[in-house]
Amino acid sequence: MSEMLLAGSVRKAGRKGPARRLRVEGKLPGVVYGAGENVLVTVEARNLLKMLEVKGGVNNILLTKFEGDSKDRHVMIKSLDVHPITDLLLHVDLLEIDVNKPVRIDVDIELTGVSKGVKEKGGQLHVTKDRVRLECLPKNIIPVLSLDITDLDIGETWRVKDLKVGENLTILDSPDSVVISVAEPKVVLDKEETADGDASTAEGDASEDDKKEEGGAKK
Repeated sequence: MSEMLLAGSVRKAGRKGPARRLRVEGKLPGVVYGAGENVLVTVEARNLLKMLEVKGGVNNILLTKFEGDSKDRHVMIKSLDVHPITDLLLHVDLLEIDVNKPVRIDVDIELTGVSKGVKEKGGQLHVTKDRVRLECLPKNIIPVLSLDITDLDIGETWRVKDLKVGENLTILDSPDSVVISVAEPKVVLDKEETADGDASTAEGDASEDDKKEEGGAKK
């Protein structure tokens, strides 16, 4: 589990005006959702962005130190509101978690190696699924699920049930869901072969027309 410190302060409920002023000051309004009462907070937008850039992103565990809060909390980022044009962060929802209870997260599948079906036989790689949903204790969260595709041969398909994860992780996706496969290469004719084929077809059509004309003359 990657744990980082998230500083900020508790804020009072207000209208949109105060929230806009916070953003101008480089601060981000947010809410901590927990087992009890929800807590309105303010965090430094720049610090939160740095945390998102760390491998694992929203799956990292944050330890809060909010001025005015009665306790420190372990939280995860539940959702982020982003401006559709400027990409400016507008709001963050944080979810308080119990580090002794399982959480559910979406983890990206990171491909490593080069498929022998592609490298040696010219096959076409098809990635159908690029992330999976996992359940685990916060301390066992992984930033990505690495998948070595070196042995993936042409004509083979790997499914969710073929993924290797630790004993402390449970994959929640359907076991038969396709993750990745290598298909036979497409046969592409060059221009000369295509031209020859067109010429042969044209000659064949002409011969058929000649035969019909001859048959009609005999009558």
